[in-house]
This record gives sequence, structure tokens and C-alpha cells, in this order.
Amino acid sequence: MSLNTLNRYALAVELLSLDARISIVAKETGLSPAILRKAFVDMHQRSPSSGSMRTSPLFMCKSFSKLKESTLCAVFFRLENHQHCARRVINGYRRYRSYINSVSNTDPLLDFSEAWVISTWLEIEVVKLVRCSHCRSAKLINNELQHNVCSVCRT
Repeated sequence: MSLNTLNRYALAVELLSLDARISIVAKETGLSPAILRKAFVDMHQRSPSSGSMRTSPLFMCKSFSKLKESTLCAVFFRLENHQHCARRVINGYRRYRSYINSVSNTDPLLDFSEAWVISTWLEIEVVKLVRCSHCRSAKLINNELQHNVCSVCRT
């Protein structure tokens, strides 16, 4: 087995351990969705999530808490400097999850697949991470709504 093949399988296991959607893992690794579903069931003792992925950035704005955590997740993604996008998303999501657990002792509002979508949108500039004009904190905006509420000063 080549090193490239081993790296693909290792990435698949890592993504599956984070509860990534099968479609994300298949796209990133090139492995068969049937094999990935079986591996997910073996790993988690349950079926993987089904249904469609988020297609509109408006899901981040459903609640103020969700927007705040989406912004935080985007900041952690931007802090990563690894060349491989999948590695940046994984590391950024782990930092985000660890931060939320340590600060609030609760589970994060975003799952890995949502964080993946936000990171993808950041890369293709569907959403942008900008500075708030009032308090200068990070602010996540989308192209549909150029004026999203700041998570810190709420302006």
C-alpha cells in the first residue's frame, strides 16, 4: 500500500471520528461512500447523518449564539496555516470545540460538517471575516446580507 493511500485512509478515519458527513469524506479522500458508511457505523455504533448539506449562509444567522460560534469557528480556521484545506478545517474545528468546551462547559452549536461548510464558504468568499467598524472585533458577513450583527457589540 502506498503512502498516498495510507494518508487517504488516515484522513478518512480522522474525518469520520469528527462525525463528518460521508459526502465530505468521500470527496476529500476519493474513497467509496459504501466503505465509509460501514466504517462510520463500526466507529460510532450508529448510522451517519443523512439529508442535504447547508446550501445558504443564512443558517449561521438563525440565532445570535449560532452567529457568534460561526464567527469563532471562522477565526480559528483562518488562524491555521497548513497548506491542505482539510487539515486547516480539522485543526480549526478542534480548536473551536476545545474553546467552547473550556469556556462554557457545553457542546458547540456547530457540528463538523457545518464548520466544513463555513470554511469552504470562506475559501470561495461566499462569507467574509471582517472587522467590526465599531469595536474592531471579528465579524462574519455573507454576500447576501452585507450587514450582519457583530457578535461583540451587537451593532
